[in-house]
Amino acid sequence: MTLPNHDAALSYTVCYADTDAGGVIYHARYIEMVERARNRVMNLAGFTFAALAREHDTMLIVHKVNAVHHAPGFLEDHLQLTTRLATCKAARTVWLTEVMRGDTLLATVSIEMVAIHASTRNLRLHPQALLDGLAAFVLQPAGKAQQQVEALPL
Repeated sequence: MTLPNHDAALSYTVCYADTDAGGVIYHARYIEMVERARNRVMNLAGFTFAALAREHDTMLIVHKVNAVHHAPGFLEDHLQLTTRLATCKAARTVWLTEVMRGDTLLATVSIEMVAIHASTRNLRLHPQALLDGLAAFVLQPAGKAQQQVEALPL
């Protein structure tokens, strides 16, 4: 499923440091790119990670990462990273980012985040203000026909 375009999309040009000796994007660099895209969504939602810690005693930490590489990306490619939330609940958020070069899907990265108290480092619920700010970026459930198509075995 391709995510719709949105003003949350981040434009990114692949630099030399993102690639291996053959000029192909190194797989781990996609995670770093996705971090930048997630920062953009946080900012558009009215938050920075520093302000979240300072004003809400909350830090978001990565609990799980799943990356699927669909096609290679190359040095100096111009990419669009579009991030949405697949899940936005008090106990966890799941951020889904698609990395595109034009009409070609290069990678899909899903990151599950949990919240901890910045002061104690103990688990906590996401602050309601953050959930409210992120609500505009939550994926809408697919229609019944789309769900049936997605459930078909490949």
